[in-house]
Amino acid sequence: MRGSLLSFKKYRPFQLAASLLVAYAFEFCSAQSLKNDSLLTILNSHPQTDTVRVDLLTKIALEHAATDQAAGLRYADMAIRLARQLNQRRQLADAYLAEAKNYEYRTDLKDALAASFSALTEYQGLGSKPGVALCYMRIAYDYYAVANYPASLDYARKAVNTAQRTGNKKLLGQCLTALGTSYNLLADYPKAIDCYLGQLHVAEELRDTSAIASAMGNIGVVYYYLKKYPQALNYYRQCLELFTKLNNQIAVAAALNNIGAVYLETGDYAKVIDYNKKALTINRRAGMTKGEANDLMDMSLAYTHLNNYDDAFACLTKATGVYNRIGAKNNSSIALGQMASIYMDAPAGWLEKQGISPAMRLQKAAELQQRAVQLANETKNLNNEADQWKKLSLVYERQKNYEEALKSYRYYAALKDSVFNDKKQQEITRLTLQYDYDKKEADLRAKNAQMRAAASAEITRQKVIKNAAVIIGFVLILSGCTIFIFYWRRKTAKEKLREAEFKTQVAETELKALRAQLNPHFIFNSLNSISDYIARHDKATADIYLVKFAKLMRRILENSEQKTISLADDLKTLELYMQLEALRLDNKFLYEIVIEDHLDPETTMVPPMLLQPFVENSIWHGISPKDGCGKILIGVKKQGDIIEYVVEDNGIGRERSAALKKGKSGSARRSFGIKVIQSRINIINESRQARSKVEMTDLDEGTRVSIKLPYESSL
Repeated sequence: MRGSLLSFKKYRPFQLAASLLVAYAFEFCSAQSLKNDSLLTILNSHPQTDTVRVDLLTKIALEHAATDQAAGLRYADMAIRLARQLNQRRQLADAYLAEAKNYEYRTDLKDALAASFSALTEYQGLGSKPGVALCYMRIAYDYYAVANYPASLDYARKAVNTAQRTGNKKLLGQCLTALGTSYNLLADYPKAIDCYLGQLHVAEELRDTSAIASAMGNIGVVYYYLKKYPQALNYYRQCLELFTKLNNQIAVAAALNNIGAVYLETGDYAKVIDYNKKALTINRRAGMTKGEANDLMDMSLAYTHLNNYDDAFACLTKATGVYNRIGAKNNSSIALGQMASIYMDAPAGWLEKQGISPAMRLQKAAELQQRAVQLANETKNLNNEADQWKKLSLVYERQKNYEEALKSYRYYAALKDSVFNDKKQQEITRLTLQYDYDKKEADLRAKNAQMRAAASAEITRQKVIKNAAVIIGFVLILSGCTIFIFYWRRKTAKEKLREAEFKTQVAETELKALRAQLNPHFIFNSLNSISDYIARHDKATADIYLVKFAKLMRRILENSEQKTISLADDLKTLELYMQLEALRLDNKFLYEIVIEDHLDPETTMVPPMLLQPFVENSIWHGISPKDGCGKILIGVKKQGDIIEYVVEDNGIGRERSAALKKGKSGSARRSFGIKVIQSRINIINESRQARSKVEMTDLDEGTRVSIKLPYESSL
């Protein structure tokens, strides 16, 4: 991700504050990122222990941060050790920041702070102001994430002051975002919105869509804090639209969560659940632990308003565990306050199921709410502290402890007055209007300057130069059009050629797959077996064999016309094949098909007869040469978006089978069948951008084959 995005949500009654999302961008990776596999390929081809290898390790660590932090930290550690060995301080600082990024994504914020401070020490030693500003900004975010808002404000100010001295506008915009965040959490809204407007101005100058979207979201946050929900929703929707176009999924999740927060305040609880479920899916996929907890908290609130206390308490418990684990005190405070509200308001029958008697509900609520107030006070979040005091006042009132209730309400009133006073709201309005005026005035001045410059140039331009410019322009346009047409035709021809080659490959593979399934050797032996049963006057067995053989041939021919069939149909066809082979071998083997309970074979779609060559190998190359009876186990299970086939036998194994067949034609048949399957899987990978694969494992007794394919459903 590029730019610096800080999207966070205000505290709202009964709910959490501040879902933090940061799109990290380090100055040493401002060039276009390579994908992990490309970087790893370059790394493997560059074994030298030099500065190039350090840079590669650092970039790989950054690329892994959002998806695999364990791997990212390993590469960052290798980069740190090699940079120390080479005594390269700049690269060492870069590697520390890559390490910090991975820790931040994993929400190990103490380790992230330690890594950021290590990078700061190196940049200060080098005298690199951009590097120092970047470290100050990272430290400010990390202190924000652990709810140390005064420290966050201090380092954010340092970041802005240092960035201003560098002349780097993009870096300045990022640091203004960090400073605005710190002011926002301390309820100093005029200064917060001033920073965000500065961020927006810089982003518009640079035409940085990601930073513009971030600024829109942050301005929406301020309006949300001030309970101006239509304005907040307008900015949030602009933010969501821009990040959706950029395909920044983590930022999209934060925007969805913030929109859900507005609907929570306006009472549209169905939309709260809908938006947060979408955000929850994205955050879980991206490993954004705190974002996932924030989504669960919002859903808990909506379920509570809908009197669905089971789902509300389940979501709340999961979210609280995350906040406690990562040390997010402000969020933990809000979660405790929400639990206290549930204990106060839930029906007596539901409480009894939780082991809480009606007489204990107020005592339990008071204990939770007192702890919530204490945590809010420690974080210095004025919004949250004010609302937690108000809720504590309500608990004391229900306990008929009116003296403590009055004290708590006075604390609430004093804090609320300091946050929402008229001067601050007037200052925000003034700054917004001033920004619009300054922007329009700057645009007008720029247009006037352009008009004057154009008029002056037109007056002084000589006729000869003008004609020459026209001729040159015409030639350039004509040349450009010619080059474009040639390029377009060549590109179109290449695309058509690639498409034709791919279709040819698909057709050839489908034909080879059909030939593999209609194996002449198998057909001959089957018909020969039927003839043998007839000759022995075993008409019953011959009829059974003939019926099963006919069904198998019909299924294979029907399925060959389909790219995918249901898992149930595929396994029935495979079972017919195994029954025929078992009859031929006098029931020398048993088979078992096991499907996971949560996998519906009727709606799961798979390529037809993908397992047949491996089952055939198990029967004829594993079990047939074996003394005694054998067994084939076929398992089907689903793991996320992947469906996995497993074919496992207790035959003689690949090594002994190869020794027995050395010099015979059977080995050629086996390699042909597996080669066809691999070609089919390659086509699936290319057409669906998947990572299907076949893995063969030698067991102590027999062989295990695993085939992983993308999951597809007919629903």
